[in-house]
Amino acid sequence: MRDDPFFKNVVKKTLYMEGQPVSFPVLYYDCRFIATYFAVKTSRARNLLPHPNFKPIEIWPGTVMMGIIAFEYHDTPIGPYNEIGISIPTIFPPRFFFPLLSSIAMRRKGIMHMYIHQLPVTTDISMIGGIYFWNYPKFLSEITFQDKGNDLEVILKEKGEMILKLTSKKPPLNQSQKLEIHTYSIKENVVIHGLMEGWAPKVGLMMKGTIAEMELGEHRISKELSSLNFGKNAKAVVYAEGAMIKLHEPDQRWNVDTSETIKA
Repeated sequence: MRDDPFFKNVVKKTLYMEGQPVSFPVLYYDCRFIATYFAVKTSRARNLLPHPNFKPIEIWPGTVMMGIIAFEYHDTPIGPYNEIGISIPTIFPPRFFFPLLSSIAMRRKGIMHMYIHQLPVTTDISMIGGIYFWNYPKFLSEITFQDKGNDLEVILKEKGEMILKLTSKKPPLNQSQKLEIHTYSIKENVVIHGLMEGWAPKVGLMMKGTIAEMELGEHRISKELSSLNFGKNAKAVVYAEGAMIKLHEPDQRWNVDTSETIKA
């Protein structure tokens, strides 16, 4: 997949991490992911957000769709690794969004805006880079993917203790879609924006029936998620194989209190 047209004419830029060169955008040549979305009351979701100026994007008034997104990266410049993002759809700087209509329009275009609440990974190098450049809340973990017929089971553990187990149907891969993922993290009152551009030539979506279930353990993160009091069944699942991603360097920063742009 390294010769896919998606990677043609990529303009590279070098940044430095503790004196070591890092080439951007970081190119992910082959990955699969499963994104599951659970309905959470906006009032409870706000408890996960680090500042009142982080505005949740509601699917309908009073409800947001928390994302549990698991990535299995097969071919990257830093080797294979796995990752799980626990996120809340969020926009920064804060502005008005029409519930439902805005969410549907963004989903159709493959556009996502999300505050990254937790981002466990399985290798040191992926953890260190994510913390250094974006201040992502990464930590080392064990993440396993297991195919069980038409289902996929993903288990997240830290030092052997289960955080969550996700069991989902794999939707038929009958679509393709461009992806545009905007992430927001925060460090010392500075909001950091990240951008992931993606191309998923094989992707499927399901939104009806019992399509995915999540089981929580007794870990501190498990208890935090349990406090959101969401149903164990997901409302939507997106599944992709052979996806490709360009992870760009942080390109925007704002003061979290004033929303003023900060020059790098």
